[in-house]
Amino acid sequence: MNQIKRRSQFVTGIQFLTGAIAAGLVGSLAAPVQAQDSFGNRVVQFPVDTTVEFEFIASHGAYQSSIGIVNLDTNQPVAVLFSETKPYDTAGTGQPQPSSPGQNNIGTSVDFLGTIQGGTVRDQFTEFTFEANTRYGFYLESISATGQTRRTVLSTSDLAAIFDGALDAGDRGGITGTRIAWDDDGLPRPGKDSDFDDFVIEAGGYLVTAPCPPLR
Repeated sequence: MNQIKRRSQFVTGIQFLTGAIAAGLVGSLAAPVQAQDSFGNRVVQFPVDTTVEFEFIASHGAYQSSIGIVNLDTNQPVAVLFSETKPYDTAGTGQPQPSSPGQNNIGTSVDFLGTIQGGTVRDQFTEFTFEANTRYGFYLESISATGQTRRTVLSTSDLAAIFDGALDAGDRGGITGTRIAWDDDGLPRPGKDSDFDDFVIEAGGYLVTAPCPPLR
């Protein structure tokens, strides 16, 4: 059995259509009571193999970062979702960067903005298949311009990541699915700046379904 959580409610491509039909067919024969998906700070875990599509939204910060998935049972990283090719869009150009420490700058060009259009991240979309009944989390690794400072924070701490929404919640006022917004220092107060805009991605949005073929 497999389920797919995508950024669009429409099936695109035969590879997803096949999986959606399989999920619908098996789901129609399954018992009505099933374990629930978990997708938050505590754990990321699914009762069946689940493919989730992710979208890079933006980053704000002078560090160069990568975000990936870690297996919490082995404490080993298993995939990189998005990786910055440079710290921010105008890095190396000499252009001044307006900064507002401690403020959430999502949706603005303030504070070392990184975007797809500006070349900070190459791929806007990616996906990962979570294996059934396996405990996962996310990690954010950030490196300073000099390379002397390297830090990694995990989504299991609500000081590092905020989850907003649900994987099959659709579009809710500009957020599709679950938004995961990061603060790359992960520090408690008073050292924490609490901006949660250093790296922002969204996950899922719609449970992909398709008409099942007739049983023969």
